[in-house]
Amino acid sequence: FVSTIEPRKNVPSLVRAMWQLTECYKEDVRLVLAGGRGWLFEDAFAVVEELKLNGRVHFVGRVPSEDLLYLYNAAEMLAHPAFYEGFGLPPLEAMVCGLPVIVSNVASLPEVVGDAGLLIDPHDVDELTVAMWRVLNDSGLHQEMQEKGLRQAGRFSWERAARETLDIYRMAFEK
Repeated sequence: FVSTIEPRKNVPSLVRAMWQLTECYKEDVRLVLAGGRGWLFEDAFAVVEELKLNGRVHFVGRVPSEDLLYLYNAAEMLAHPAFYEGFGLPPLEAMVCGLPVIVSNVASLPEVVGDAGLLIDPHDVDELTVAMWRVLNDSGLHQEMQEKGLRQAGRFSWERAARETLDIYRMAFEK
């Protein structure tokens, strides 16, 4: 997980899904959460304590952009179950690195990941758990998501965003 730790990012549900992976599915996995502490971040830490996941869940704080590449390349997947997202840069960054992504089926996230990621209901911890299990255990799905993610990420660029924004301004001023 890469983002600020705050309520709209739904970190407690991600931690609960991690717990289900270890307890119900017997997966030997770790969860790394990279991001600064935002407002009301305490709930995420409290769930880790409640579920006794201190050795399996690692809050590494804010990671400089140039170091995110290492995290993405060391991970098996990116899970981003946000309730709301303005754009969804971490899933896009992960796809650029060939990392399978699981995201919420709300806000801008479905548009960002297209058919390259698994879309889940951010209110359904069981659905998130199953999606994570599938990515971990289905090598065909994992490879397909990597390939589709690279193609999907190729649809986005800062140059294209700047060009399209400039076009919008031009149309607005021509009226």
